Amino acid sequence: MDFLDILREKAFLGREFLTWLWFKSDRTGGRIELPGGKAIEVLFLDKMLLDLSETDTAQSVTVKGEQSELREGLAALREGKKIEEARVSIRSTENDFTMVLKGTWFSFGALRTPPILPTAEADEDESAEGAFLEKVYLVEEAMDSVDALFGYFLKIRISPEWETGELPDIRRWIATPDG
Repeated sequence: MDFLDILREKAFLGREFLTWLWFKSDRTGGRIELPGGKAIEVLFLDKMLLDLSETDTAQSVTVKGEQSELREGLAALREGKKIEEARVSIRSTENDFTMVLKGTWFSFGALRTPPILPTAEADEDESAEGAFLEKVYLVEEAMDSVDALFGYFLKIRISPEWETGELPDIRRWIATPDG
């Protein structure tokens, strides 16, 4: 089995993570409490792609619009479609990030960090270097937040709590017309 086959075999995990993340966000008003007392706010925004990847013919649904329109995404989940990608807002500490999380390859795109403020005291070279380092810091903070959420998901996913509590709650959430 080559590397791509292994990735394809494990693709369900990224999709499950996106579904779980949406469930947690919806149930908690966006605030997800992580072990250790850290909280990260996650909001699903105006775009989501769901598909039936296990079928021979491609069947996908793109949901676009305000958050209230994401109920169409829940309807697609009820039909058996899986979340392939979603545009989310993540607030960690005092910083807000927007990105597209992709389930199959567990990747991200279109990352937007908070704007970098120029420093008036530094010369042009120092200012450019400082701006670059601040941008790198913000990208790392965004990735650390996603990593923390995914780590929390994995902890629950491999525990008995998944089968006895979390998965039945997610199934009820999907089955309920209003989420």
